[in-house]
Amino acid sequence: MKKSTLFLTAVIVLGTSCKKEKVNDPITSLPPQALEVHLSPKMDGQNYSLNQVITSPQGYDYYFTNIKILGTDMQNGSNLLSESYLYDYELTGSLMRSVKGERASFTNLNFNIGVPNILNHADPSLPSATSALNIANAGDMHWGWNPGYIFAKLEGKVDTTNNGVADFNHNFVFHLGTDEIFRSLNFTDLTWNSIGDNKFRTNFNLLVKEIFDKASDPIDLRVQYSSHSSPSQMVLSNKVVDNLQNAILKE
Repeated sequence: MKKSTLFLTAVIVLGTSCKKEKVNDPITSLPPQALEVHLSPKMDGQNYSLNQVITSPQGYDYYFTNIKILGTDMQNGSNLLSESYLYDYELTGSLMRSVKGERASFTNLNFNIGVPNILNHADPSLPSATSALNIANAGDMHWGWNPGYIFAKLEGKVDTTNNGVADFNHNFVFHLGTDEIFRSLNFTDLTWNSIGDNKFRTNFNLLVKEIFDKASDPIDLRVQYSSHSSPSQMVLSNKVVDNLQNAILKE
């Protein structure tokens, strides 16, 4: 009986020593998502291209040659998507900003047209090399002669002749800046659509006809065709930037 007990004990010990220890599977973290924010110019529900003619309610024709916006603080509460962005429709199409992030953190999104006062009058060479506010990236969106950034550039051609011939004889130029022009936009319940492997996109629309042809506050480009945001031009500058702000809608 004693021998049997010793034998059984040995078998149990041997079996236990041969049993493999369980190894936990390594925890793998998912790579950050690539998030793209787009602003798509639209006219009558269709994509708008630079140099595409628009007919105003007054009957004259015009077209945009340049649409640029410099902005800041693209975020949802304390979740920062990007501290700045430079929208250049001619150079980068509808893309406002492309960053790494988690789309679940940005179901709502706020951003500014323009730069807050404390940054607007700071040395433009001080922001990081990747910031849209760094002078190397902002480029002509900063006034060399007037401390501060240009928040929006809207440029194009207008036909003021009304002679039935598409002359487009006059330029229109709106360089909107100074602290008074600063505007904020707030959007909720955004949709992020998959556009590839771990890449997602949300889209806003820019209704181009609403910038100058807003029914409640139209701008006649035949006579109101220029502003560089000097004190005497601020009424017109505010009118244009208000229309621009209201023309940006989530898709």
